[in-house]
Parts: sequence; structure tokens; C-alpha cells
Amino acid sequence: MKFHQAGDKSKAICEDCGSVVPATFAYRDVPFDDGNGVAKDVLAIVCDNCDRVVALPAPSTPAVVRARKAAEIPLEVSLTAPEMDLLDLAAFRIDPQAGTKLRKTLIAYFLRRLSEDSDSILRLQQNCLNFKKQRSSAAGIPSRRLSLKLAPRTNDNIRALMQSTGLKKSQLIRGVIGEIQEVLVLPDHPKELGKIREIADLITA
Repeated sequence: MKFHQAGDKSKAICEDCGSVVPATFAYRDVPFDDGNGVAKDVLAIVCDNCDRVVALPAPSTPAVVRARKAAEIPLEVSLTAPEMDLLDLAAFRIDPQAGTKLRKTLIAYFLRRLSEDSDSILRLQQNCLNFKKQRSSAAGIPSRRLSLKLAPRTNDNIRALMQSTGLKKSQLIRGVIGEIQEVLVLPDHPKELGKIREIADLITA
């Protein structure tokens, strides 16, 4: 692999110019594609005609990954022990060796799934109500704190679902765990288990 430095010359396809253009390696602040965050001062390939960043060389990848992690948004909610146990049981069913690593994957996957489902509002509200009834009928249930860092787009899904359902953040996460219970824990042969295992294999590889 050739190690490029600022000032090196190359050619690249520029979408703004609509053609292959002469380009120069230079340090730039590069916004993420989703508009949430910026990788600052990374080596980029810049169009000589319009000054657009047209590509990132391989050596810039670690800096972009670090910047992406720094842009992640914390999620902190208080759950009951049974609610957390349901989440971990679903993770165990996917991959017994993954431990708590799959909590974030499960929450993010189901948030996206629910945000694309027009019928999810009532299910989330009902799931939350069911958990509330269980808590009120059993005394002395210990609480647990779920602490995750989510990508901005996943946080956007949380905000959109909170708005559409009228639920608070902790209530929404309970509703999501209820959906996970219905899809992955209760069925003898969950239909989506294979698909989620494929995603989990990539995450935990």
C-alpha cells in the first residue's frame, strides 16, 4: 500500500464536476454522510477544480472511525431487572457467547424496524402498559441501568418514536424490549432469528 501525504497528486471522479478530475491529497474537515458530526483534519483527496472532497484514502479510516465514535450519543435509562433479563435472554438466544455486546445491536435493530412500521405505535404503547402492570403487581423488583452509546441516526429513531407514541425515553425502550420479547423470546422458532444472527456475526466478529 502506498503511503500518501499532503500535496501528492492523483485523479478521481468528482460528482460536482461530473467527470474524472485531477486531485490533490490535502487535510480537510469531512462531514459524515448523515450530517451528524465531522471528522476533523483527515487526509482527503480533493478535486483541483472545485475543491470538493471526492474520496478518503485508506490511512484516514482510523481517524474517521474515532470521530464517528466520538459523535455517538449516550442512552441512559433505568429498567427493572426482569426487563433487562428479557433483553439479555434475546441476546443469548442469538449468540450465547456474545454476552451483553448485543444489547446495543438489538435495541438499534428494533428501533429501526419499529420506525419503519406504521402499526408500531399501538404495540409500543401496549408493551409499555404491560410492563407497568407487571411492575405494580410485584413488590421489591430491583432496578438496572441500561447504558449505551448510539449512532445519531439511531437516536433520531428514538426521538421520532417518542414523538409519535407520546412515550418518554425509558417507556419507549420498555416498549422496544416488549417487541423483542414478542419476536425473539416467546416464539419457539423465531422467524427473524437467522437474519439477526447474520447481523450479530458481523458486529461480534
